[in-house]
Amino acid sequence: MTDILPSTFAIIPLAAAIGLVVLTVASALRTRTYGRRLAAGDILWPAAHIALLAVMAYLCHAGMCIFEPGALVIFSLVVEAAGALTLARSAIAGVLDRMDPASGRILRPVRDVALMTAASVLSVWALERAWNAQYARIPILFFGVAVLVVLLAMLALYFAGQRTGALCTLAVAVCGGFGVAQYFIQQFKSAAILPSDLLALQTAAAVSGGYTYQIDRAVAESLIAVAVALTCLSFIQPAPAPERWRRAARVGVNLCCAGAVAAAMALGFTTVNFEEALDFTYDRWWPIATYSSCGFIPSFIAVAQDLPIPEPDDYTDEQADEAEDALVAAYDATLGQNPSRIAAEQQFAEVKPAIITIMNESFSDLSVYDGLREAGYTGPAYYNSLSDTLQRGCLMASTNGGGTANSEFEYLTGNSIAFVGNGKYPYQLYNLSNIDSLPKQLAALGYRSRAVHPQSPTNWNRSMVYPQLGFEDFISNDDFDEDAPHYHSGVTDRVTYDKVLEHLREDDGPQFIFDVTMQNHSGYDAGTVPEDEPMDFAPAGVTDANLLTQLNTYLTCIEASDRDLTYLIDQLRTIGRPVVLVFFGDHQPNMTTALNDVLYPGEDNLSHQWRLFESTYFVWANYDVAGNDQMSFNQELSINELAAQMLYMIGAPLTDYQKALLASRSEITSISANGYRGADGLCYELDANSPYRSLVDELRTIQYRNFARKIR
Repeated sequence: MTDILPSTFAIIPLAAAIGLVVLTVASALRTRTYGRRLAAGDILWPAAHIALLAVMAYLCHAGMCIFEPGALVIFSLVVEAAGALTLARSAIAGVLDRMDPASGRILRPVRDVALMTAASVLSVWALERAWNAQYARIPILFFGVAVLVVLLAMLALYFAGQRTGALCTLAVAVCGGFGVAQYFIQQFKSAAILPSDLLALQTAAAVSGGYTYQIDRAVAESLIAVAVALTCLSFIQPAPAPERWRRAARVGVNLCCAGAVAAAMALGFTTVNFEEALDFTYDRWWPIATYSSCGFIPSFIAVAQDLPIPEPDDYTDEQADEAEDALVAAYDATLGQNPSRIAAEQQFAEVKPAIITIMNESFSDLSVYDGLREAGYTGPAYYNSLSDTLQRGCLMASTNGGGTANSEFEYLTGNSIAFVGNGKYPYQLYNLSNIDSLPKQLAALGYRSRAVHPQSPTNWNRSMVYPQLGFEDFISNDDFDEDAPHYHSGVTDRVTYDKVLEHLREDDGPQFIFDVTMQNHSGYDAGTVPEDEPMDFAPAGVTDANLLTQLNTYLTCIEASDRDLTYLIDQLRTIGRPVVLVFFGDHQPNMTTALNDVLYPGEDNLSHQWRLFESTYFVWANYDVAGNDQMSFNQELSINELAAQMLYMIGAPLTDYQKALLASRSEITSISANGYRGADGLCYELDANSPYRSLVDELRTIQYRNFARKIR
């Protein structure tokens, strides 16, 4: 890896910025000297280039540039030259006008389209160059489509801006901004920016402080393209309209043209299926692979077109009812007749235990990676040694490295992201007021539901979603002491556990408390945990020092969580009231993508990706649950089944939907956005022609009625 540029190199772009300021001021004075009017563009166009140079100077000064000094010199010279060229825009435009015998009606539109086309090509190149190491391999058709999309957007902005290049700069800025943003997302999470991520910008901003931000040469080259594109647009100027009525008419015509182009783009988005038109299929497991090979814009549009929840083939409510009734009947004839379940039902009616769920941020047992286990790591010790759980095992999540809200959604509603769509965030997209949920179900049994999360209540739209799901109280960051102990990325797990214990002790009525911790959130850079604590595991074959640092920082966080879990269990054992505890991790940490690639090269795609979505869980009680020997029965589940399984074991009433989920487990042991495991022990993709395909279709149909029909 290239070393970080010393902060003293900031003088290079700073000097270029100062030089461009001097040229701009000199040009402005010269214009005034000759008695000509100084237009706003004479200042604003070079100002954009000055801003790029100033930003680069700041990044260098802050130690955020990891490329060669020569690249910095090239960046500074090219951006300064591009900015200086904008100072000649009026003179050059005048020369072109004098060449046009039709007073600008012929050459000017041709010139404008040519300049916008050049700017569109540069914008798409800037978007891809910033992050995509495979950008040169993108098929020309896909690159051309991306350019066409940007060109149409520029054309609409061109007309809306009264045939100037001013508003067209928005398209350039968006492309450049997405390129840089995707660069950082790629660095931190090995993921792609999805359309639904745009609805989670506030959440992303709130949790972005734990990362180290540095740019490489690719980003610098991307910004050069942005600068040149802006210069191209600076030469787009309208012909003067001497008469007032013509100026007014021109404004109206231009706005109509802008609306027509925008309407054509909207019509194309709704009627042209990009996957079919371009003959490709985006990878719904791992969209970043498609983004890399097919380009950001075609892939992004394909994902956006897939956002609506598709109706199953030949769907009817009656068909969904029949499928659910059949599974409920199977449950009633088997699981519902189990003597253990009947005994637990009788006990639950009398006991009404408090139900606590800890969704621990990024908690997982990475000893599932053979190389790490062979290096001596055996997982969180206390967690794995807990011998009196009702049930525990592997928990299949629908997300890796992020997307906590989707794990929440699956647990609290019983609906699987598998049938909502990968890359969609229900918390951001839908009103969940009419959706069945665990808090609403327990409220009908006399429970008070509380949510705990030591972060901003607006993250993932929780302040709106939690009341929709039936939570009566939401304990968020404002309810924690400012001086509460912190670890790594937030207040400690133990601090949140104390909040849970406080409510258990102060309110002796039936309670459901859902605690979403923050301590283990990414990133996992060096120095984010106490110096005397970091672990030191080095799996064979892992030579990347940065990856090893992130891995051991993460494992150190899990060790801290394990200590806090010990505290919580000890407190619950002596709290003096019956409590059921559900503990699970929402997803694996983001660095496991790189770890998986190093430790398991050459694997088939299904096996390789499956491992990344394995989390872990247990269900525990501090009292003897009737019909259960509490000997840590091990069973794989998916997150959307976890609440139903917990309620079944403790004897709580179940909805028909939950009964259907439990009955389906005789054939499908777990299901997530990444596929499912059949009773034969094999893993299958969601659309695979497996022995369980008909049951998958039935579950899709039932969930469509249970969820999609209620959010319309």
